[in-house]
Amino acid sequence: MKKTILVYWPLAVVVTLAAAAYLHICGDVASRASQAPLAADQLTAELARAVSYGMIDDASALPAKPLRAVVTMPSAQAS
Repeated sequence: MKKTILVYWPLAVVVTLAAAAYLHICGDVASRASQAPLAADQLTAELARAVSYGMIDDASALPAKPLRAVVTMPSAQAS
C-alpha cells in the first residue's frame, strides 16, 4: 500500500492542478462572453436605472479628461 501511494501522489497533484487550470480558463471565457457590448436600448435602460437608484448624480461627475496626454520629452543634445 505504501509503495502505491508513493508512486501515484505526483500524478494526483498534476491531475488536480490541471483540473483547476481548466476550470479557471473556462471561467475566464464565460466571463468574457457575458461582457459583450450592450445595445443602445439596453444601455440607456441601464443608465436610467443607475440614475434612478442614485448611483449617478451631478456631484459625482468628474470633469472629462483626455485618456492619454501627450508628453513631450526634452530632446537630448549631442556633445
